[in-house]
Amino acid sequence: MGYFTIIRPVNCAITFISVLVGAWIGRSLVISPQLILAGMIGFVVCGFGNIVNDLYDIEIDRINNPNRPLPKGIVSKGIIQLLAILLSVISILFSISLGTIPFILVLAVVILLFLYACYFKRTIAANIIISFITALSFVFGGIVVRNPACLYPFFFSLFIHMPREIIKDAIDVNGDRAHAIKSFPILLGKKRSLNISAMFLGTLCILLPLPYIMNTLGLRYIIIVTLFAYPIVIYCILRLLKTPIESEQKRLSTLLKISMVVGLVAMVV
Repeated sequence: MGYFTIIRPVNCAITFISVLVGAWIGRSLVISPQLILAGMIGFVVCGFGNIVNDLYDIEIDRINNPNRPLPKGIVSKGIIQLLAILLSVISILFSISLGTIPFILVLAVVILLFLYACYFKRTIAANIIISFITALSFVFGGIVVRNPACLYPFFFSLFIHMPREIIKDAIDVNGDRAHAIKSFPILLGKKRSLNISAMFLGTLCILLPLPYIMNTLGLRYIIIVTLFAYPIVIYCILRLLKTPIESEQKRLSTLLKISMVVGLVAMVV
């Protein structure tokens, strides 16, 4: 079971769906072999990134996430390393059939995920890089079917993943500090970092109506976003400005993940 959970299958499934949303936004929900392949590549690349991240974070996870498969000792480090190599090779080779630009994008993301895990995660650039990589899943789907509207969810993703990554760093501050990681909460303090998260979410609130205003998406989109996404995001903003304790930070991180799912649904119904 540990060999499956280490890839974080829920996150991988969200990446798969994000690729489809990038292709479908503002268009009919057409499923093609190319698009399914692109979604599966996104799933595999996400799994690779999660494995590599865990491999380089074993000691940190002994403090922050002791129940992860590697620090818990329920998986073999050698087998996990082979699995990471296998997933990276599979994603790169299969992306060739999608064309030059998708191939270059997949190759670049695989390299960037590796560099993130072994170096950038310990720098202030970590949140920006991982948020950018995550948002590229929408662009990947858009490129495969030539849909420029994929830029809407790309920017939405940036402005919701950045605050969520900062919140997760605030939760992990003890383990990160012990291993000299320069995260926003460590360099700026929790209060200021959580305020920055609230600012990102405030910007997201301003951007969310754009697909409706630009006639890319219709009335159903703005109704779903108004009734379900906005209340969650605004609540998170208000709580973040109050500098919540760690247990509430975890709840806010979960709520933001739920709001992501709401956004994905709103963009394709």
